Amino acid sequence: MCPYKRTDLLLNQKRSYLTGLIEVTDDQYVIYDDMNDELHLLEDVHDRHLEILSPHGWKAGKWMGLGKVKTELGLSFLNCGDTVRIRKMLPLALDEMLKELHDETFVRFINQLNALSFSPFDCVYSYNQLLFLENNIHKKGVSFYQFDNEDCICAIQHHFERGVHSSDRIEITTSFGERSLISSLY
Repeated sequence: MCPYKRTDLLLNQKRSYLTGLIEVTDDQYVIYDDMNDELHLLEDVHDRHLEILSPHGWKAGKWMGLGKVKTELGLSFLNCGDTVRIRKMLPLALDEMLKELHDETFVRFINQLNALSFSPFDCVYSYNQLLFLENNIHKKGVSFYQFDNEDCICAIQHHFERGVHSSDRIEITTSFGERSLISSLY
């Protein structure tokens, strides 16, 4: 699988964007996410690319500061009440785990999460033991991840082994009692 196919699969996940309305107070531009009742400073956005909702759909732009957004059509200005969305970042530990998985295991994992009504962007806690074993030749351990889609909680244990023989065993359990297992040897 090409790296861009993995990226496409992730980019098309539910809840992969922070979406909200622009509010301006004392030259501070914030995104009000009414779904989670949260405010996010636009200045703190790490990936300074955003999209603005227009009558013709989402228009891509780059946040320049002080309400200015550079688009392919030139400079635009954000106003109170404009709807914007910004791509969410995956937690580092989860992102690194996904990169470590073989293509088939990666697709099976994402599909299983989706089948249980979860997205990788629902991750609220991530611990990747593999990140602490980078200098070891033989790596073996368990990583832990928690997901919350506001209807259900999902716990994931990623048992891994890297070295002469490599394997992944991903155990998934939801708060509704659904369980699944993904196992790969390579």
